[in-house]
Amino acid sequence: MTTDGIIEIMVASTVYGFEDQINQVCGLFEQMDFHPVNSHYRTMPVDPAKSNLENCLDAVRNCDCMFCIIRPHYGSGVIGPTSITHEEMKLAIALKKPHWFIAHRDVRVARTLLKQYMYKKDGSRKTGFKFKSTSLLDDIRLIDLYNDTIKNDIPVKERVGHWTDEYFDLNDIIKVIHTQFDDKARILYIIKKMKAL
Repeated sequence: MTTDGIIEIMVASTVYGFEDQINQVCGLFEQMDFHPVNSHYRTMPVDPAKSNLENCLDAVRNCDCMFCIIRPHYGSGVIGPTSITHEEMKLAIALKKPHWFIAHRDVRVARTLLKQYMYKKDGSRKTGFKFKSTSLLDDIRLIDLYNDTIKNDIPVKERVGHWTDEYFDLNDIIKVIHTQFDDKARILYIIKKMKAL
């Protein structure tokens, strides 16, 4: 939390092409008396001795909670096999950081349609599967990102913290933010409870 007790919420999202939405989401969190942490919104502390990936992962470690937007575009910050946004979300899950995920409808629909071509019956990825970028889904790793957030590799009865809302437009994102974050006492309780785990 900030020195004046304001909850720091990291907003993780692909940036390019969605700058206006990120500004609106971060602005809404400010109106709700949260401190949004986001590189595009210029509220993320940066250590010049570290890489972009390291700075972003430090922000995940240091924030109180996260709001993560999965868009149908994987992002330009691809370092190694995954993007910075993907790594941020994976770290939030690994750290049991309080997190709320929201995924674009096209990602869920693509996952449903492509599942029969991508995976074997045992759930492993088919080696010969190839995907070409489209205007609806630019990178197949978005399916992996979605699977990570819903904890697809864990039996359904054992999953915890895998809720991922669906959205189509900015109005849906705003509605989810109000539903989840209007009650700040509830958010503080969740943060304290998850820190104790």
